[in-house]
Amino acid sequence: MTATTSRIAHSIAHSPDPRNSPAPGEGAARIQERLQEDLARVRQALHSLLLPPHSRIREPVLHSVENAGRLLRPTLVLLASYLLDREEGGRTQRRVIEGAAVVETLHIATLHHDDVIDEAQIRRGRPSINATYGNAIALLTGDYLLARCMEGAAALGRTELLVMAETLTDMCVGQMLESSQLHDPTRSEADYLAAISGKTARLLRTAASMGALQSDAGRGEREALESFGHNLGMAFQIWDDILDICSRETGKEPAKDILNGVYTLPVIYAVQDFGNLLEPVLREQPLTAERCGDVVALVQESGAINRAAKVAQRYTDDALRAVENHPATASHAPVVRRCLSDLVGSFAAQHPALRALSEAV
Repeated sequence: MTATTSRIAHSIAHSPDPRNSPAPGEGAARIQERLQEDLARVRQALHSLLLPPHSRIREPVLHSVENAGRLLRPTLVLLASYLLDREEGGRTQRRVIEGAAVVETLHIATLHHDDVIDEAQIRRGRPSINATYGNAIALLTGDYLLARCMEGAAALGRTELLVMAETLTDMCVGQMLESSQLHDPTRSEADYLAAISGKTARLLRTAASMGALQSDAGRGEREALESFGHNLGMAFQIWDDILDICSRETGKEPAKDILNGVYTLPVIYAVQDFGNLLEPVLREQPLTAERCGDVVALVQESGAINRAAKVAQRYTDDALRAVENHPATASHAPVVRRCLSDLVGSFAAQHPALRALSEAV
């Protein structure tokens, strides 16, 4: 179990009011053990779903599965199901595990395509699949994963298949919106938010929805969790974009978005303050590493990082309100707040602006 998921499990287990526990009657050790066991089951389900029939193509597929990272999206599927668990001490249903595997499969597939588009050489501190096997294998492996994702969703039911198909559509739209404005210093905040709503937030919304669907949630519960997932996804992307500029601890090349002409919220805010200086540089293709460093310095000087972090804070507030204000989930809101605080904390350690955000959650 990763450090992040361990902290999440710990926070769930230590809710002071047993009515707030997503699985009543289970103690701290059992909650941690349950999440660890379930994530291990998700990894097994990924292997079962994705292992191709021919040995010659297994290596690139398994390369992706075995380097799946912290499994944030499956964790969100599991947490949603725990929050709706109606049986004390019950074992997580196989359908929930399979739903989590389907969601993660879509995520991995999109990373393959992202790395090819971005010409990324590093993913999670290791050579990316395109750097290891070439663009053709990376793209074909991504396509294979998409196909298996849809097969897995179809096995769960018509609703799940439709949700995953709609999710892929929205993710493609979001990525296309972003790609249509590469090297465009006039990109607006509204443009940026529309793009990340599709390319990132949609899948986190789907993760929460999948956990609800596999737990026979009512419409109100599902909508509350979907709103939570969407707003959390918006915040996560803004945090990630801040760290792309400021941190060398993310396992990715620093300021890669700027070099690729993807101007995210901190850059958009900096252009508002230093447009005369930044716009001519941001139009340059290719942008040299030295000039990119100049852009980063101006972004930091402008206060744009703090402004972007405050937008992320608003989204986290909206995420919490989605569950705090709905009768179906209000009793679980303290648990959700603790989980969110731990998730923010995993980002916050990497930049002062996010530390302040973590303290506010």
